Formats: sequence, structure tokens, C-alpha cells
Amino acid sequence: MPLQDDAPLVPGTGYLYLADPDTAKPTDITDPLSPGSPWVNFGHTSRDEMPEFGRDGDDPTTIGSWQNAKLRQTSPDITYTLTFQSVQSTTDTYQLYFGAGPEKIQGDGSFRIPATPTPQIKALLMILVDGASFLPLWHPRASLLGSDAISLDVENFVSYPITGTFMGSSLLDGDIGEWAAILPASSS
Repeated sequence: MPLQDDAPLVPGTGYLYLADPDTAKPTDITDPLSPGSPWVNFGHTSRDEMPEFGRDGDDPTTIGSWQNAKLRQTSPDITYTLTFQSVQSTTDTYQLYFGAGPEKIQGDGSFRIPATPTPQIKALLMILVDGASFLPLWHPRASLLGSDAISLDVENFVSYPITGTFMGSSLLDGDIGEWAAILPASSS
């Protein structure tokens, strides 16, 4: 692998966009603030607790034969996730955190918390920005639900931790996402 000085990325800012499940990836992103329709900006997320990609599952097992003790390695079952902290107290955040759709938004704008949460399935696009460069990360199916306690702190925003578990999509022949190469921001 050659040294590529323009490949390291420092995610100084970033944006989360949601769309209906199995929404195709944007074909020509030139501005990380505008990936195009139907992608909708999710809103503010915590800068103190940056989004975190998780990997959970079995380790590969080495199996062998009598003749070769290390003949093959198994393919482990792995689950990939993205956890982020929403700092907006809105019905969009409540739907993902508490696991309910827009039917729980009441006439006065309040949100009714369901007794049994249902993960919300969405297409997720995260765009990491480093100066004039950005990196789109697309997952056509993410199962989103609150994943930890809501944090209260007199010197910080209320924080709603939400985890998206990446699921297979027919758009990708059962795969879970596509991460682009680093793109230059438009000069317009």
C-alpha cells in the first residue's frame, strides 16, 4: 500500500442524514451540507462524545487437520454499529431514541413514549468533513434505537444516545454499506 498524504482524515465536522430505508446513495455529492433529495439532515450531535463505530461478534477460529494444525480460519459473525449522541430535544430525536414513528406525535406537538420500543429502520448517510475534503459513508438500512441513558449535566446539552445497527440491503446484494474515497469539496 503506497503512502497517500491526502488519505488521512481528521473529522473536524460531520453531518448525519436520514432517508427512507433502501434509499440509493447520492450519486454526485459536491457539498457535504447538501447531499440532495431525499436526504434530510438529522441535526446537532455531540462534539464532546463523537459518533463511534462499533464492531461486535465472534473472533475467527483457526481450525486444522491432523496434517496441518492451522489449515483454515472461520468467518465470524460480526455486527457493525454507529452510536451518536443527539443533542436536539425534538420529535425526530424522540422517535429514534424511544422507538416509535410519527404516529406518537400528539396534536399539541408532544411525543407519547411507547411502552414497547420498535427500532426505526432508516437509510443513513454520514459525511465526515476535514477542511476542504469530505468522506461519505452510506448505509441503506440501519435499525435505530436509543442505546443508553439520557445524560443531564448543568454545563452541557441534554444528550440522547442512539445506536444504528447496520443491516443487509437488497441494493447491495445483502451487504451493509459503502464508504467512498475522500472527495474534494466544490470550489463554487
